[in-house]
Amino acid sequence: MAPYSDGVSAPARLIVPDVPPEWFRVRLYQIFVPPHGLAPLIAEACAVDDERTFIARVAETPLEPRHRQLWAVVRQCAAQFADRAGVPAVQWPDDAGRLCFGGQQPYVDYYPAVLAKLDALATCGGASFYGFGDYAALGSDPWMGRTKLPSAAARDGLLRLHFQASVRAHAGRDLRFVPPPGKAAMATVAEKLKATITLAGKHVGCESFSKKQAFGRMRLLLDDYEQARQRARHTGEFNSIWSARVFHRLGFTLPLVSLSELLSRPELLPNIAATLSVFIRHNDLFLESVREACCVDGAEQLHFTRKEAGHVPLALADRDTGFRLPMRCHRTGADHLLCSSNGEVFNVGAADAGALQDLLHRLEGRWSLDVFSPIFLQRLGMMGIVNGRGSIRYSLVLGHVIERLFDMRHVPNLLCSCSPALEGPFVDAVRSARGGLPESLRGCEPTLIMRMLCSSEETIRQEIAVSWRNTP
Repeated sequence: MAPYSDGVSAPARLIVPDVPPEWFRVRLYQIFVPPHGLAPLIAEACAVDDERTFIARVAETPLEPRHRQLWAVVRQCAAQFADRAGVPAVQWPDDAGRLCFGGQQPYVDYYPAVLAKLDALATCGGASFYGFGDYAALGSDPWMGRTKLPSAAARDGLLRLHFQASVRAHAGRDLRFVPPPGKAAMATVAEKLKATITLAGKHVGCESFSKKQAFGRMRLLLDDYEQARQRARHTGEFNSIWSARVFHRLGFTLPLVSLSELLSRPELLPNIAATLSVFIRHNDLFLESVREACCVDGAEQLHFTRKEAGHVPLALADRDTGFRLPMRCHRTGADHLLCSSNGEVFNVGAADAGALQDLLHRLEGRWSLDVFSPIFLQRLGMMGIVNGRGSIRYSLVLGHVIERLFDMRHVPNLLCSCSPALEGPFVDAVRSARGGLPESLRGCEPTLIMRMLCSSEETIRQEIAVSWRNTP
């Protein structure tokens, strides 16, 4: 089978009123350039960009007890998270079929491509769920603490919203060790949004933009942020709670979970420890498999950092500072030592599952997985994964690693992404105020905040749906 064609005709293009025709999905051939020889890795990663092929491949996977156990734990975690977020808990079926996953770090704003993954999971049905990687290091991705949107009030036409008073003060800390945004930071966000709406009203005709409606939508948006601020114990939870509330308003009812909580559940921890044991005991093979995949990537399209000797897919937050630090393994005689760069050393003996389970239990709230976490989820029972433009690149390495290290096939892997044009009343206001589109906005995409200030939830949901179902 060719890596960019599944032999299935393209689905009929959905026609949704008032949705810009530029909202098209991104295809594999736009991510990976065939002449550079990535076809073997694409095949190993079971990567496709057609949802019907993806659904059919997931359906071919027989159900096992571990799949049902994972779904039961997901439902429990999702119900607890929904209660903390203040959103209605859905009565998900006891046995909803095959388990598909999507997820990423929780942000303060999103591009439409992220919402497309949610829509794809909902469309693919079964026991789909979405996870927030709420243990990432603040600053490793700017969207964890800030966003940008077009504004005639900004000098260069690009408004910058900062949800942390100073990212630099907490940069590198596990999100679970960073306090939620303060009142002052949120007040500044509110004032900047008010100015943006006010100036847009001056530069755009009232027939295409209603300041009254925009201010009403802004109040809803800010109320979700304030609810998240009051309910959250840390920034990871602030971002996740706000996301959950907005996703709910957009009509998504998928189970949403904190990955740090899901992965540390007592029912799943033995499997997590057993998987980690293989990475440690067969570390040379693990690193060799990463090198093999990276060598195939002669054009460096995967953007994957090669791993140093002793790398294990585990990080540890410093007990005092909260800095998220990678761990490495070393051998001393028959013993395996797990070492953090802050000087903590843990002797896990033969690195069997029991010893690692005890260690992870003792370090609860501090440990986290890295980019190899989908392998752990697959070993737990995940049966399909929906990836975006960034994560699909990593999956090509993970597909090779899981085959070499665990003698398993990567689960069916759907690329679901879109790249819409930047349009709307705020962009029109900048054009009017500047006499054209400034360089700062060229190549940008609309963000969720921008869309929610000028469109209804129903319109946005339709835009998201059509964005990844349209064919270039």
